[in-house]
Amino acid sequence: MTRLAQPLTLRPRLDAKPWGGRRLAEWGIALPSNERIGEALLTAPEATVASGDFAGATLGELARLAPETWIGARGLEATGGRKLFPLLNKLIDAQADLSVQVHPDDRAASAASLGTGKTETYHILAAEPGSVLYLGLAPGVREEDFATACLRADGTAARLLRRLAVTPGMTILIPAGTAHAAGAGIVLYEIQQPSNVTYRLDDWGRVDAGGKPRALHHAEGLPLVDPSSRPEPIAPIPLCDGPAARTLLVATRYFALERIVLAAGEHLQLAAVASPQALTCLAGTGAIETSGASVFVTMGATVVVPVGMATGLSANEDAVLLRSWVPDLAREVVNPARAAGASESTIRQLGLSVGQPITSGVDEGGDGA
Repeated sequence: MTRLAQPLTLRPRLDAKPWGGRRLAEWGIALPSNERIGEALLTAPEATVASGDFAGATLGELARLAPETWIGARGLEATGGRKLFPLLNKLIDAQADLSVQVHPDDRAASAASLGTGKTETYHILAAEPGSVLYLGLAPGVREEDFATACLRADGTAARLLRRLAVTPGMTILIPAGTAHAAGAGIVLYEIQQPSNVTYRLDDWGRVDAGGKPRALHHAEGLPLVDPSSRPEPIAPIPLCDGPAARTLLVATRYFALERIVLAAGEHLQLAAVASPQALTCLAGTGAIETSGASVFVTMGATVVVPVGMATGLSANEDAVLLRSWVPDLAREVVNPARAAGASESTIRQLGLSVGQPITSGVDEGGDGA
């Protein structure tokens, strides 16, 4: 088992989608020829170790083999005790509109024997002028009118959703139960609970080459729509922690995400946490170092770090990385954010209350996220 306790570079699972394209190559993802790739699932159970003693092993196999190394106590809390790598990270290329969809929460997923729920976060990497996200029912729209539009399955359901213009760098938490869709012209990084359950409510009337539409899931999905869920962009929180520029982007009981910018020659030491970590390099080159191991990274690489392992990051040239983990919200989110001077309301809007009420480390008299 001890041989597993080292950082591993993963080869993602690539999924072709009718709305996909070729832009993920711009973020270092090697794409197969002549396919419209919509998603690179960086930490899917089917993602494979790229090199070393465990080359070819899947992340799902490692999590089942050594949960103490690749899930951890905090990860098991997030997965409800299931032996799953607790973070599902993706790069998404939306060259056309994604389907209007909704995801179950933990309770609904468990009742349907579907594993975990699916709360997720979008971090926008690129957006063409005029690109939008569809997020929640528009004010004044009745649930029954939205359901009727979905049942028509002709693309008109999106007209009843709020439109949010997007810009690169924007981060949006999308709780389970939110009717939503990513619009055309967007490349984004997604972090979510380890579930791929999506209930499609409307697919814009699209059909395949044989004239057949994709399956819709009205019976399963429509009862889950929360008409009050209308997500807004999160105000990022810059942290004061050494030479690197670190910014908290989102934090829930399921996952936290931060953006790390290192200038060439800079080094950052990250404390050990009680879950695995996933680090994706969006730009530049550098190294991810633990005791006895060092992994070279380039743009597009995703490295997973075992539970409880202190980690050093260094940049050979200016580098940008996204780091995700299952957090101790009080110790690893609230306290650093307070130390950086963030207000309580700014800290709460990171998403602390999603999944369960948080009282430790947060003023109990304040309003919820």
